[in-house]
Amino acid sequence: MNATSEKAFWHGKYNRPFKEIFGNEKYEDLLREFLQRVLNQKIKEITYLQTELKTGNLVSRAKTVDLLVRTEKKILHVEMNANNPNYLHLRNACYFFNKISSQTKIGEDYDLEYEFIHIDFTYNMKDSKNVVEKYTISNEDGSKNYLDNIEIWEFNMDIANSFWYNKDEKNINKYKHLIMFDLDKDDLKSLSNGDDFVAKYTDELTKLNDSDAFQSWMTYEEDQQMILNTEKKMSYNEGQNDSKLEIAKKMLSRGDEINDIIEVTDLSKDEILKLK
Repeated sequence: MNATSEKAFWHGKYNRPFKEIFGNEKYEDLLREFLQRVLNQKIKEITYLQTELKTGNLVSRAKTVDLLVRTEKKILHVEMNANNPNYLHLRNACYFFNKISSQTKIGEDYDLEYEFIHIDFTYNMKDSKNVVEKYTISNEDGSKNYLDNIEIWEFNMDIANSFWYNKDEKNINKYKHLIMFDLDKDDLKSLSNGDDFVAKYTDELTKLNDSDAFQSWMTYEEDQQMILNTEKKMSYNEGQNDSKLEIAKKMLSRGDEINDIIEVTDLSKDEILKLK
């Protein structure tokens, strides 16, 4: 997204446009096709679930996730992560297991019928060389699962994007449903050529961006400041200098500006430069 343009184009990798399209029952056909490509299997039924998770604590605020849906035999918790702060996995895991807990309490016995899959679409992943990493809860050598019906999938969106910029046609065709979230309008039109799903997504995203109501929701600068504020709060809550150093390392590794790291961590410029 170009922050200096008169009218910014919000990519699908940002939470608001992602939710507006894939969290809207009006576009159930888009969600169905998207999930079929992600899971590599047919989906007959989709039920949208409440995305506000109750905390069970009267003094705690409810948490809102990006997308919760139920298919024939699966409950899918989906998060689109335009940024990769150090607390991302812990936060998303809390949301995921909150949903598992609430689903289990609905019945009179423990629910072994559904498979629970948490799916992260994450940008700025520096520690993975695969398009997707799949995790289970298993013993040390991976030979036995503690729970058979729980999986976590994390997609490295930067690797998917690299196929587009490297003109890797084979992988572009395989991963169009991932690449599309970080492309501008012209590139989206090229990507959608011959693909009805990507073409419809492109149309809906363009309509959304052309909407004055949507554009007035938040500027690019406001969005970036909210991200910085969140990371600053996490830094203060952790409190220890070594935690601040870890946050600074993470931010350096993803190419953040020195001034932004100073604002988030309260470390000096010299302290940060020593981490390079």
